[in-house]
Amino acid sequence: MAKSFFKKMIVAVNGHRSSVHSAMYAIMMARTYNIQIKFVYVVDTATVKYLSMNKFLVADERYDYEERLKEDGERYLSYAQMLAGSKGISCETELRSGGVFTEILRAADEFEADLIILGGNESEGEKHHVKRNVLSTDQSEVLAHSKCPVMIIQKPDIEKIFKIF
Repeated sequence: MAKSFFKKMIVAVNGHRSSVHSAMYAIMMARTYNIQIKFVYVVDTATVKYLSMNKFLVADERYDYEERLKEDGERYLSYAQMLAGSKGISCETELRSGGVFTEILRAADEFEADLIILGGNESEGEKHHVKRNVLSTDQSEVLAHSKCPVMIIQKPDIEKIFKIF
């Protein structure tokens, strides 16, 4: 087994396809290099609060919406845990609430992570079909403020590799 610079990693999951790809990549890394892995889903209560304060959501809607986000988060975390289990990897999961990048960074600090893994976003230009890498605000903030390396996974064919891994 190759020696790794990393002992613990946090993987942010959010339900996007790129998030599932990053989970698969992290699981393969964990198996190859014997790295502890923790999947984190953040219920973005900061944005929900903003929407509520600006009257886009009324109070009843706010709580229902947050509950649905928590349910989604639990489902995504269970899926990531199932993927890890399918490759013989044990992992931790955590559902957090707050600002997305703040909670990802806080989770990394608390877990004493050596690495944060995020899913990448790709955008295609409509006219010329030019691919551009586009980072969300939360991804940019994690990159800017992380105390450990951040890896952004952009590997669309990862599903094929994961099946045979």
